[in-house]
Amino acid sequence: MSMSLSATPLGVEVGKDVGTAERRERERVALQKKIIDKGREILVNEGLAALTMRRLADEIEYTPGALYAHFADKDALVRAICQTDYVAFTRHFQSEQAAADPPARLRALAKLYARFALEHPEQYKTLFVMDAVPNLKEGLPEHDKPEEDAYSALERAVADAIRQGYFPAFAGRSHLVAQSLWAAMHGVVSIEIRGHEGMQIPFEDIALRVETICEVMLAGLNAVATAKSPEPAAPSPRARHVRGVSSEVNAHATHERSPAHEQPSGRARKGKAQRKLGAARHGRGAR
Repeated sequence: MSMSLSATPLGVEVGKDVGTAERRERERVALQKKIIDKGREILVNEGLAALTMRRLADEIEYTPGALYAHFADKDALVRAICQTDYVAFTRHFQSEQAAADPPARLRALAKLYARFALEHPEQYKTLFVMDAVPNLKEGLPEHDKPEEDAYSALERAVADAIRQGYFPAFAGRSHLVAQSLWAAMHGVVSIEIRGHEGMQIPFEDIALRVETICEVMLAGLNAVATAKSPEPAAPSPRARHVRGVSSEVNAHATHERSPAHEQPSGRARKGKAQRKLGAARHGRGAR
C-alpha cells in the first residue's frame, strides 16, 4: 500500500517536469522567431546599419540580454535571418525535383521562384537584393545538394535537360545556362517587388511576364547554334602592378649585369688616368 502511494506523486512530478521543459522550448522557439522576423523587417526596410541589438530589443519589448541569450552578436543574428530565409526558399523547390520532362521541370522551378519572391518579398530581398551581409556563407547548405540548395536543384535540372538533348550548344555548360535562367527570372521579380508605381510604363500582369521570360529563355537557349567559350580571366589590378614591378626589377638587374655597364676595375681606372695625364703634357709641349 505504501509503495503505491509513493509512486503516484513521483509520476506526477516527472510529468510536470516534462511539460515545463516542452513549454519552455516552445517559448524559446517562439521568441527566436520573433527576433528573426523583426530583425528581417528592420534589415530590409532600413538597412544593415539600422539593425542593432538594442534597437531590436526595444522593438520587441525585451531586454538586450534576452536577445544575446539567442544570438551572440549582430552578425550571428543576420546569419540566422539569412539561413532561415534560404531554407524557406529551398523548400519551395522540393516538389519539382522528380519531374520527368526537363522543360516542364524548368518552367515549374521558374514559377516557384517567382511565387516565393512575390509571396515573401522581405525574405527574397534579404537573400538576393540587399548588399552583402557579413559572414553570409557560414552555416548555409553546401552546394551540389539539391535537397538543401536551391541553386543545385536548378543546375541539376539544367544538366538533366542537356543530357536529354536540350540546349545542344551548351553541352558541359550547365552552370552557364542555370545562371542565365536565374538572372532573367531575378530581373522580372525584382522589378515587381521593388515596385513600379509612378513609372510611365503600362506593365503587364506579373504572371504573364514570368511565363513569357521563361519561354523566351528556353526557346532562345535551344536555338543558339554555338555557345561562346569563356575568355581567360584578366589579371587583377594588384596582379598587374606586381607583374610590372617584377619586370622593371628584372630589366634593371639585366642592365646592371651587361658588359657595357660593368664598372672598371681599380687598375683600369689608374691606367685611364695616366693616359689622360700624358696627353695633357704632350699638348703643353707642342705649344
